[in-house]
Amino acid sequence: MSNAIESVNQKESIDAIYVSLKNDGHDVTKADIDRVLDKSRDLAINALVRGLDIKVRGLGTLAVRTHEARAYKLPNGKTGTAPAGVHVLFVESDSLLEAMNTDVA
Repeated sequence: MSNAIESVNQKESIDAIYVSLKNDGHDVTKADIDRVLDKSRDLAINALVRGLDIKVRGLGTLAVRTHEARAYKLPNGKTGTAPAGVHVLFVESDSLLEAMNTDVA
């Protein structure tokens, strides 16, 4: 699923955003940040369900892709048909790729 050793959950994100905004002198609560994250998630899901791409500057694009049903064959010789479907594709921005590949030997 992922090569990540750790992940950041919503509570940890809220805490980090809260500290960053407080350090910048903004008057917000963790509840405010939680509502913004929840609303952002809801808006993103609704856009994807409607077939719209979501572009996040500096991060990348979430794009909806559809695929037709297709035949497959397993190494043991068994065959079948994968059903048609819809999935979400993430395409990284150049700046994200650059940041992730800095100092990689």
